[in-house]
Amino acid sequence: MIYKGGDKDWATKTPKAEMEAAMQRWGQWMQALTEKDQLVTGGSPLEYTGKNLTKDGVITDITASEIKELVTGYSIIRAEDFDQAVSIAKDCPIFQYPNITVERRPIHQM
Repeated sequence: MIYKGGDKDWATKTPKAEMEAAMQRWGQWMQALTEKDQLVTGGSPLEYTGKNLTKDGVITDITASEIKELVTGYSIIRAEDFDQAVSIAKDCPIFQYPNITVERRPIHQM
């Protein structure tokens, strides 16, 4: 699952109690997936800063990107099919935050 969007100032402006509650929801969700053998990795949140590099060596700042299109984190889950992946994603705590979308994409097996 690829998380996109959000609020780039959430981590700095969120009260400590709200942050702790959010982390608890994430922990509970990941624990439930672990118990069902559906969590491969919880992944990580990504910073809202960075650079894009093209083949030609052109470097651009991603902060110019629209937040709604910016990848802001990921998790890797195990699902039997796309429908199960959608069901798992619907319970993801990321939807507690505004302006978030979640892409569910299969990992290409090589």
